[in-house]
Amino acid sequence: MTKALDVTRGRPQATTADVQEAIIRVAQHSYERLPLLEVLMGRVAQALGPALRAALNVQADVTLDAMDYLACGDAMAAAPDPGLIALATASPWDGSVAVTLDPALLFTTLEIMLGASDPEEGGADHARKSDPPDWTPRAFTTIEKRLGAQLVSLALREVAAAFAPLDTVSFKAGAIESGPRDILFTPATAACVRVRIGITLDGRGGHLCLIIPHRTLDAVRPMLARPGVAAQLGGDPGWRAQLEETLNHTPVTLTAVLHQTDLPLADVLAWVPGQVLDLGIDSTHEVTVSSSGRDLFRAAIGRRKNGSVALRVTAAFEETKEETAHGHAD
Repeated sequence: MTKALDVTRGRPQATTADVQEAIIRVAQHSYERLPLLEVLMGRVAQALGPALRAALNVQADVTLDAMDYLACGDAMAAAPDPGLIALATASPWDGSVAVTLDPALLFTTLEIMLGASDPEEGGADHARKSDPPDWTPRAFTTIEKRLGAQLVSLALREVAAAFAPLDTVSFKAGAIESGPRDILFTPATAACVRVRIGITLDGRGGHLCLIIPHRTLDAVRPMLARPGVAAQLGGDPGWRAQLEETLNHTPVTLTAVLHQTDLPLADVLAWVPGQVLDLGIDSTHEVTVSSSGRDLFRAAIGRRKNGSVALRVTAAFEETKEETAHGHAD
């Protein structure tokens, strides 16, 4: 089919075949966005900073630099080469993810783990270098891969924690190579999400990338595609855990009420020191334990071997209320 000439504009008109090819090209490069995944990856970046500070004992700054939706082949082609790349299986999702570390981040982490000092401590020029000094591109050694795998495992733990409100998942690191050419991943045309995270450790660092195929997310993808679900995830889990820890150590005062009865005021005013009060109960009578005016549970009175008075919980507060409604409680 030949192209018709647009006389009014002086250029060829697009044919039907051209339009179809353009539509196919656009469709091939149009991938489903996952708004909730972007929220979760933001939380991963927030949690990774404190985790790195605790693990490496240095100042760590972490930022979510970019999230791209592209083909797995394009994501792997853009991975640093050489650069540490690790595959991890996601269980029980029956899929895998790839984690890449550029040489700058890898060697900065290795120096900190091994206790090496920074020859240009505080120098801005050193922080801007993309590669470690005196390093030529090469395959990484076994020790370098092993220490780099610790950083990969730490990042994957934070990813699993971020997904916890949606689904339980764990990541098990597998093969670790020195470049994407040595990795057999998903088909090159398969869709994926590439998460680029910037990490600065003591003024130096680089980038860590997560490459997550859409197929791996099949179990939770319907939820990840719904932006309204983000509000259901709750607040920062770190603050929630800290609040729970604080509340668990808050002291409370418990009051054990042996018995309650109504008496005329005249009888109470007539009481004298040494007078014995008959409460009409025996040693098997249970007490009601309360705090701040709220009944918590009922308990039986006893003694420990050292002579201290002890209480054994026999019924929770809800059960006590039910007994009162039927007239069995005091």
